[in-house]
Amino acid sequence: MNNKESLQKAGTFVQDVLKKNNLLQPYNLYTLKIKWPCLMGEKIGRYSYIKEIRDGIITIGVLNSVWLSQLFMYKRQIEERLNSYLGEAYVKDIRFVSIGKKPVRQKAFLYEREENIFVNLSAVALDKKIVDAVKEKIKDFPEALREKLFKLHIARERKKIILTGHGFRPCPRCGRWLQKTEKCLFCQLKRSHEKKIKLAALLQEMPWLTWEDIIKEYDRDEWTEEIYNDVRRNYIYRLIEKVYHQVDTAEDDLFLAVLITQKKPTDLTDSFIINIVNKYRRKT
Repeated sequence: MNNKESLQKAGTFVQDVLKKNNLLQPYNLYTLKIKWPCLMGEKIGRYSYIKEIRDGIITIGVLNSVWLSQLFMYKRQIEERLNSYLGEAYVKDIRFVSIGKKPVRQKAFLYEREENIFVNLSAVALDKKIVDAVKEKIKDFPEALREKLFKLHIARERKKIILTGHGFRPCPRCGRWLQKTEKCLFCQLKRSHEKKIKLAALLQEMPWLTWEDIIKEYDRDEWTEEIYNDVRRNYIYRLIEKVYHQVDTAEDDLFLAVLITQKKPTDLTDSFIINIVNKYRRKT
């Protein structure tokens, strides 16, 4: 029996014991925290982490406001990914909180997702050619940095050997390690976000456009109806919030009325705009 088969059988045995003693869910929730960067991608993992898991509510700590906004936009997709990993509909809600600094966590081992890989990185032997190539790559850096860079590159090469041996492959765009048939969630989110930005710019110029207009006049493959609805809804919510707090302008009011009715500005009277906007004002 080879090492991989031994690891797989041991992993199955552990899972069975945990399930029998009603400890499988707590174990999966614990590993979920560890596997967050792997599930979401290295870039997301670098700027966020699972801060707390309690009664189906997962609190995500995010290092800056840019990523806070981006992750909030993909809340539903993240919830689906976490439930898929857990194998049950455990996640009821996801909350995002801004934090100043990610807590330091000691990480002596590599633990990668569903494959139950649990390997001490330092035990992975590297070919002398790889080590020499790393030394050549960092030779021009200041001496104070070379030792740290050497350790970083060596750990990366060892990780590559482990993951490749277990059938993983790097995403050609962002480098995140994926299973053979897995699509890169981060790149999908990034492309979707780019499409939303482009569509938001279009609606800002012509807020009366309906989905049917988009289909007729523009490239149908560029967007989906779901993306259109998300962009339009978010645009409306932002304007309603300005109206509610009474920081809106006449232009905001016009745009809000056009977005809601999907009529052109020339089809709306001033009194109609005032009436529809006043529905969302805070009552004083």
